[in-house]
Parts: sequence; C-alpha cells; structure tokens
Amino acid sequence: MATQTQADLRGAVARPPAGSVLGAILLAGGFFAYIASILLDQPLATDLSAVLILCFIALNLGRASRIVQMFAAASVLIALAGWVSGTITLADYGVAAGRVAFLTSILVALIFLRLVAQHDAAFAAAGGFLASQPPSRRYVSLGIGGNLFGVLLNLGGLGLLIEMTLAGQRRMEAANGVSSAVHDVRERRIVTAIVRGFATIAFWSPFGIALNTLLLILTDLHWADAAPWGVAFSFGFLALGAVMDVIERRIFPILPKPVVVPPSPGDAAGLWAVLAHLVGLGLLVVGGDVILPFSFQEVLVTVVPIYALIWALARFGTFGPKRLRGDFVANSARYVNEVGVFALAGLIGALLVAMVPQDALDPVLLAIVDFGGPVALVLALAWATLALAMVGFHPIISVVILAEFMARTPLISQQATLLALLTGWTLTVCLAPLATTATYVGAIVNRSPLVVSLRWNGVFGLVGLAAFSAVLVAGVTFGWF
Repeated sequence: MATQTQADLRGAVARPPAGSVLGAILLAGGFFAYIASILLDQPLATDLSAVLILCFIALNLGRASRIVQMFAAASVLIALAGWVSGTITLADYGVAAGRVAFLTSILVALIFLRLVAQHDAAFAAAGGFLASQPPSRRYVSLGIGGNLFGVLLNLGGLGLLIEMTLAGQRRMEAANGVSSAVHDVRERRIVTAIVRGFATIAFWSPFGIALNTLLLILTDLHWADAAPWGVAFSFGFLALGAVMDVIERRIFPILPKPVVVPPSPGDAAGLWAVLAHLVGLGLLVVGGDVILPFSFQEVLVTVVPIYALIWALARFGTFGPKRLRGDFVANSARYVNEVGVFALAGLIGALLVAMVPQDALDPVLLAIVDFGGPVALVLALAWATLALAMVGFHPIISVVILAEFMARTPLISQQATLLALLTGWTLTVCLAPLATTATYVGAIVNRSPLVVSLRWNGVFGLVGLAAFSAVLVAGVTFGWF
C-alpha cells in the first residue's frame, strides 16, 4: 500500500479560503454545543446548536445548491406561517431545533471520520481490491464496498469508491482498447453495483441518518431491534442485484471479455483494515450505549469524533489533530450542501408535523386499513415514500411526517413501519432523479441524474419494489414484524 510521511502531510495543509474560518467556527460550534447539551443535559445548548448551524447555512447560502436554497426559503415561510397562525408552539420550535442539531451533528461526526480516512492509504487499497475482482464476483464485491465505504464515510465514501474503480477501469481499457458502447456498459454495471450497495446502509448502519432519525420517533425500537431485519433486507437487495447482474451478463455478454488485473500486493490488507475500523467503531458505539447513561444516538455523535481524533493520532502522530483541524476549516464551506439538505429537511419535517393536527391523517390511515388491512398500510408507507421522492420531496421530510403519524396512531407495529419507510428510502436512493445521490453520482460520471437513476436502475427498482413489497406483506401477514 502507498504510504505518506508526516512531512508529506505537513506540505499538504492548505491555507483556508477567505470566509471559511467563520463558517468552520459556526459549524464546529453548533456541533460542540450539541455535545454539551448531551453531557450537561441542557436543552438551551441544543437551541444554541441549531442557531449556530442555521447561521452556518445562511453564511454559505450563496454557494449552496438550488435545493438547499429552496429548502431554506421553505423553512422560513413555514416557520413564519406557524408563528403567525399560532399553530407552532415554542415547544414545537424546540423539537425542530433538536432535529437540526442532531442531524447536523451526525454529519459533522462522519465528516471528521472522513477527513482522517481520506489520508489513510488503506481505503485506496481496499477500493483497489474490490475493483479488481473478476466480473463474476465484481457486482457483489462492489456492492459490499459501496456499503462499507458508505457506512464509514457517507457520500464521500460513495464518491471515493466510484472514482477509484472507474479510474482502474479506464486504465485497463486504454491498454486493451474497447468501443465506447462496451465502455458505457461496464461503467453502468460498476456504478449501479456501488450505488445499490450504498443505498442499503439505510437499513442497518448504526451511523446512518435515515435509521437514527426514525429511531428518535419510533421510541419502542432500539438499534439492536432494527439491525437484524435491516441486515437481512440489505442482503436481500444485494442478492437481488447480483442475480439480475448474472442474468444480464448471460443474455448480453460483453465482448471482448474484460481483462482481469489481479489486486496489488497489500490491497487485501487494506480491506481488512477498513473492516477493522467498521467493527471497532461499531463495538465502541454499541458498548457505549450499554455502559453510558445516554441514548444510542447521543453515544454515536460523541464517540465517532473521539474515534476520528484517536485515529488521526495513531496514523499521523501529534500532527494528526492539526491536519484534521486544517482540513475541516479549509473545506467547511463545501459542507453547506451536505449539511443544508439534511438539517433543513429535518427542520421542515418537524415544523410541518407540528402544524398538522394530531388526528389529521387518521381518516386516511383508517381508510387504508379498512380497504386492505394492515398489509395495505405497510405497502402505502413504502410506496408513498418513493412516490414523493420521485417528484422532489426529500425522503427525510416524508419519513419524518409519516413516522410521526404512525407513532401517534399505531395501526401496525413500529418494526413494520420502520422497514416499510426504509424500503422506500433505499429505493429512492437508487431511483429518484431529484435525490442528492443521483445528482452527486451524475456529476462524478458526467451523466445526467436521470440517467444514473431511472435509466440505469429502473428495472432493478421495479423488481426490488415488487420483491420487497412481497416481503413486507409476508412479514405483516405472518407476524414476523
């Protein structure tokens, strides 16, 4: 594996761009204020956290994506409408502030982790090992890689693995010469395998935003309750994609056959190192949840940055924390899209729930149950999440609203509600052209979001929706969940 010396890393420290220092102070201040609210049990610190985070978004709104700007405008309008009409109370604003602080704190904790990992050659080696597998194993290896990299590094891990794999593919094609049509097929198969693996982290990842947000609402469930079924659903999605990949390769074989380049020496060790980080961090979070007097989510946002700091010290010595701080400050403005989407979507969801009367959806939910029983309701949750995302409704807004009303009116088990909403979320990551993932991946491969979502994943999405709708039906019918 390639290594970097401390001298190399010192030379790599960039001078932060103008304005990034203030943004970094606001974002880090919001994060540490939330940590203080956990340790000191001070709700006002949570409110302060949310204010600092919203100031960070406002400071960088001019360079944010259009969707973040739209979310910001919608947040202001909804908050003002609720205040003028009197439908949103001070307590409701406090709940919304807590949602902003929590979602952003998870993201910042993972950003710290990602900033250390990007300088660790083990991740590049692990990516090389996964990408160098023969076609018969490549889909599964890249799907697992998308999952592992996504769990530890979120969207950054998705981009890293796609870029490394496609770079290796281009080198092989340059050496052996292939047509543009063959290149396009190979690119599609590589990218879809990674994206589908990444999508399934929603089901089980202890560091995932989707699962942790729902666990805050569905309070009868703990991560340990959700994880077994979540892992099973993740393997199911992986197996479905692998079978479809085999069928496609048999019906539409690529000629000439791809040249398989064996992994470089040490690449397998890189994969084991990534797995060790995942297992080690997971054990620390789960162990902390058992030992410490805090919730699972509170342990998570506290332990992850401590792990990142220890990792930086172990990897780069006393220079590690300085490297971490410098990278965070230099890149702080770039985080506005990542933070803005989730923080503002969480804010909007919490405010909309507060504005809608508690029993407003009861007639709709009861009508669905009267029509088709609990089975119809569990399907409606999954399908509605996907359908709303297809027209631009961010899934974190829809799942928050639906989960809140299902918690108020428990017509099916919370486990069934969780799995239905996460099924819709996972399919959204693969299928929705307006989703963050489609935009991000499209920019990497220089394709439109419509191509990398619906065109490349459309058939898989339809089959997956049918297959996992059947699983949800069976689960509710036979009382599995």
